[in-house]
Amino acid sequence: MANTFTLEILASDHPFYKGDCEMLVFPGVDGEIGILPNHEDMVTCVIEGEIRFKVEEQWRYAAVSTGFIEIVRNKAVLLADTVERPEDIDTRRAEEAKMRALERLRQKQSIKEYYNTQAALSRAMNRLKVKKRQQ
Repeated sequence: MANTFTLEILASDHPFYKGDCEMLVFPGVDGEIGILPNHEDMVTCVIEGEIRFKVEEQWRYAAVSTGFIEIVRNKAVLLADTVERPEDIDTRRAEEAKMRALERLRQKQSIKEYYNTQAALSRAMNRLKVKKRQQ
């Protein structure tokens, strides 16, 4: 494929994907960012959300946590704490995590606990969103 770039997606505990890619869309601080072949070199933050990348005319989806991406000479390397395929997400477990986080938000917490709870809720909601796309 002449109109591709090399994409490598790494989670903190395992490699997720490495190969040719036609397009990558990921959540950034200022909104969704799209990467096509021959994109200008850059380094930027990735925030929690859904990534999608096109391989051989097929879109693939994954839930991603915070991290960063480096694009240099037609190669993109995305590093994140966690990356999960929709089929690897346990809906029941994500729903339970969401309910626990919502319950904790109703209770009095320190600022640190509040931010941790908000992060847990965001992770659970992101997993449910990505899983729902698969169904």
